[in-house]
Amino acid sequence: MRPTPRDPSTLLPLKHDVFDVLLVLLEGDAHGYRILKESRQHAGRTGELQAGTLYRLLRQMLDRGLVEEIDAPHGEAADERRRFYRITPFGRAVVRAEGKRLAGVMGIMRRHRLLRDEEPG
Repeated sequence: MRPTPRDPSTLLPLKHDVFDVLLVLLEGDAHGYRILKESRQHAGRTGELQAGTLYRLLRQMLDRGLVEEIDAPHGEAADERRRFYRITPFGRAVVRAEGKRLAGVMGIMRRHRLLRDEEPG
């Protein structure tokens, strides 16, 4: 029997840290430190997500099927402590659903002129 596809909307809205990690992994497979560094850059934050928090978050994301742990890509320095992650097809579907949800929010904000510091009309 084929498993029933999961509905990405059941995980929405995403916590910002989960969304940030998934956005990093859309760019390609990555190890934890790279995810930490790039998620901070994408979000414009410098210290909000800490390493311990990231690894707990990645464990939850693994359990939900958003990401998977993979072997180190060819050419990466061997270090058994370093774990690499990849976004799953379900993770991509969740990012897509969250993007659509956020686009709707942005549409409302534009309609009320809240993005350019304009007064609502």
